[in-house]
Amino acid sequence: MRTIWGQDLGQGGLTSRCLDLQASSNAATMETEPMLKTEIVVPGVLKIVTPETLYANDFLSLAPQVDAIIENYGAIRLLIDASHLERWDSLSTLEKHANFVKTRHAKVSRMAVVVRRDEQHWLVGTVNLFFHPEVRSFNPGHESEALRWIGKANPNVVTTVAGEPIERIVADIVDRH
Repeated sequence: MRTIWGQDLGQGGLTSRCLDLQASSNAATMETEPMLKTEIVVPGVLKIVTPETLYANDFLSLAPQVDAIIENYGAIRLLIDASHLERWDSLSTLEKHANFVKTRHAKVSRMAVVVRRDEQHWLVGTVNLFFHPEVRSFNPGHESEALRWIGKANPNVVTTVAGEPIERIVADIVDRH
């Protein structure tokens, strides 16, 4: 069993917490299978849903998807639902995450992050000070607002009055006929 120390900015202030990682077959399976869920919302926009714990392989599986969108469109817009994110499985995974961001942030035009805790909103605001893309946090249940905000980054994205990308409506109409 390995123990990794982390810090939690809860309502009571900064407190230490301990994360125990057990070497079990279940934990080994989780480390080899990516847990991030992705969906292309409209061309050039990728939605990423994080699990409670991030693993190094999550970034290995995400890289080709992100890189392909950047190659096809010259940039990417991201909607990240991190409302369930609690931790990284190791310091090595946190380092892989940081390197993943460092190598691609210049090609991100806008990033909306759905978070549920105050300290996550604070972290998103801090990230906005140091990285290239425009970053904004949203509360759970405000995904439509986040998508509208992301759409403003690209004048070629046509949306309805409700903020829905026109591509999705056209696809729905075509599917019905």
